[in-house]
Amino acid sequence: MKLFVKIGISCCILGFALVGCGPKNTLGTESDKTGWAYNNPDQGFFNVKTFYEGKRPNGMIYIPENSFVKGQNGQNLSMPNNNNKKRVTAAGFFMDEYEVTNLNWREYIAWLQAVYSHDPRTVILALPDETVWREELAYNEPFAQNYFSHVAFSFYPVVGVSWKQAVDYCTWRTDRLNELVLLQSGIIEYVPLGDVNANLQSNPEEDYLYIFTTKRARDYVDQNRTEEDELLSTTELLNGLLFDTEVRLPTEAEWEYAAYGLEYIDGSYQETNTYPWSGGQQVRSFGEKKTNGKFNANFTRGRADVIGISLNDTYTVPVNFFQPNGYGLYNMAGNVNEWVMDVYRATNDVLEGVNAFRGNVYDSDSAYAEAMLIKYFTNIDDELRDSMRNVMIAERGITKTGGDYRNFKDGDMQTSIGDSILVYKDATPIEKANMISNTARVYKGGSWKDRSMYINPAQRRPLEEDKARNDIGFRCVMSIVGGSEFKRY
Repeated sequence: MKLFVKIGISCCILGFALVGCGPKNTLGTESDKTGWAYNNPDQGFFNVKTFYEGKRPNGMIYIPENSFVKGQNGQNLSMPNNNNKKRVTAAGFFMDEYEVTNLNWREYIAWLQAVYSHDPRTVILALPDETVWREELAYNEPFAQNYFSHVAFSFYPVVGVSWKQAVDYCTWRTDRLNELVLLQSGIIEYVPLGDVNANLQSNPEEDYLYIFTTKRARDYVDQNRTEEDELLSTTELLNGLLFDTEVRLPTEAEWEYAAYGLEYIDGSYQETNTYPWSGGQQVRSFGEKKTNGKFNANFTRGRADVIGISLNDTYTVPVNFFQPNGYGLYNMAGNVNEWVMDVYRATNDVLEGVNAFRGNVYDSDSAYAEAMLIKYFTNIDDELRDSMRNVMIAERGITKTGGDYRNFKDGDMQTSIGDSILVYKDATPIEKANMISNTARVYKGGSWKDRSMYINPAQRRPLEEDKARNDIGFRCVMSIVGGSEFKRY
């Protein structure tokens, strides 16, 4: 494990050389404020990495920051659309180029089968619901039996996955990305999954020592460190080495903004289109010789007229079947609807203008204080930990960090936290039960079974987070940190 020392030193030296990575003329071998040396055993008390290079997650494309008009931009529907116009700003982020495929999900299942071979329940809970293809008065059994598992459908979007399952996949993907970073850096060694399974069965209470998770990365790495590897603490070592943030579902605002693929023309972004492609007022392509007259997405053109069948003999199509939008993202309209992170409400008028999102549930004061202790302190016993947790809450005043804000100003007098705008005052009990649920999530994008009005990126609909359908899939995103000067993509 002497590699820890080598990595720490090389990162620091490289950081000092590449002064363009941070504020001009501030990086060096000593503090520009106190003069004390960095990473100097004879003088310095501060061991730190000063070099950072942003990483792009596998399969993702950078979506630049910008403001846009979110909400209704097509013809008014006869039903409530709950998407009034509102200008919002989305910070830059990464987004999957393609929808998550059956092959991607089979990789996930294979990992679970190897690690949890002693616990089939874990695998069963992650399997997609293949019965979503069955209809009372239609013969879809070939899809029910083959869509997820057959090689012919490997690059089709996975369906039959609930919002909760999609969130679990995002967590798993975060862990595998970061585990590979540590493997490639020589910080950890590869452990065959069969050995991981054996360790789990012998000591199930300490599973975090055998399965790498980003949340417990410190514990996983610490168990392999030696006394010689103390130039950098584990926290300092992992800082900037792991991916910036977690893989997650996009917020509704992020998804809608990315779907349009707005083009930058003469110093400004064009306004949103009806559909997410250039000249997006028609469902067919015009002007391009190779694609002229062809559909830009698969949807249902009329009763029993599913474009996917006419083009490809299937309902859905491969995730790269149509042309990408202006950002290089495929199938942001049609094919399958896509889960987003937000809790559904019939209003978005009160959302923040920057990084708009409804669905925040924060840790309690005690849990937040505990996370801070884990982050900044090591080797403190339980009694001292309890004492310091109380100091953070009582003396530092770290309070009100926790809370469930899914109902915050949501327009319902009975459940809203904060001022109410009463958008539900005339709703029936059944409407309220469906629209004011903390477990109903938004899905967007339209699908192979939707009419063209639903492939407008502004459209939004709800479904309970534990439900799955044959027309809903998802793609992932990852936030960035550090500002634009760190973008090296």
